[in-house]
Amino acid sequence: MKISDFGGEFKLIDHLASITRMDHPDVLMGIGDDAAVIRTGAKTGPFTLVTTDILLEGNHFKSSWSEPEQIGIKAVECNASDIAAMGGKPAWLFSSLVLSDNTTVAWAERLYKGMAQACRKYGIVISGGDMAKGETNTITITLLGTVSADHLCLRSQARAGDMLIVTGTLGASAAALALLQNELEPSHYLLEKHLIPTCRLDVSDRIAPLANAMIDISDGLASEIGHICKQSCLGADIFLDKIPLHDDVRNAAGQLGTDPVQWALTGGEDYELLFTICQENFKKLSNSGLNFHHIGTITSAKDTLSILDKNGNRSRLPAGYNHFL
Repeated sequence: MKISDFGGEFKLIDHLASITRMDHPDVLMGIGDDAAVIRTGAKTGPFTLVTTDILLEGNHFKSSWSEPEQIGIKAVECNASDIAAMGGKPAWLFSSLVLSDNTTVAWAERLYKGMAQACRKYGIVISGGDMAKGETNTITITLLGTVSADHLCLRSQARAGDMLIVTGTLGASAAALALLQNELEPSHYLLEKHLIPTCRLDVSDRIAPLANAMIDISDGLASEIGHICKQSCLGADIFLDKIPLHDDVRNAAGQLGTDPVQWALTGGEDYELLFTICQENFKKLSNSGLNFHHIGTITSAKDTLSILDKNGNRSRLPAGYNHFL
């Protein structure tokens, strides 16, 4: 059976997890969140976070569009975003490369210069890796970090009645990609969001003590809401007119005659944070000076993910990006 017929990336992950799952008292969270949470010291923490991600030429980046330094920056940022979503701080990075036979030394040097630049920004130490020759340039990053017990945020910690919050506007990376695919020039803002995204480690440390559940938006808003609700055994109502869109995203949609909201819901690679927060902590957040957008509510209706328009009409929230589908 093909993976697409089986149900795609997330169905396969669940299936493989059921085969390989081995309980261990020091693995506080394994498969099923932005990063694994491992107790390596005191029972009360701090805990070690471990995440890994793959960037594949032609899928996650194109050398014809991106400078090698930009690819290196993106590789670090998308992994650091997973650590931010757990409420943690990144620390040690391991990079494994598959390089095609026609890849030059200069390209690899520039890739690592970009990685080093992003790592210096966050105090990350590049600590090792591996290299092999293959058909397609592929970058695999494993990033370790730490998190204190009072900052740890899991997808499974949402509560009915929580407010759903995102840290910034959505859809810019997908908008840039759509324009590039149509041989149109994205704005400077859209192009930067696609080629050199920035994770939200700048605000995650202040959000984490107040939030219940948290996740980064890598596969589209709809997909990430689904992950939180699945792990928390809850549902969600999303307000269509509250989904934050940058003016450049709206302009790009006008150029292509498409709905910009779909880029926000299913496009991915925004690397903003989506989190749930109770009413009491929402008041504290409102007084913190952080910019954020209230887009919906967590409900007790398990597996019911709805989007409501300004007239209150309800429809099912679409699925986000899924490899193999």
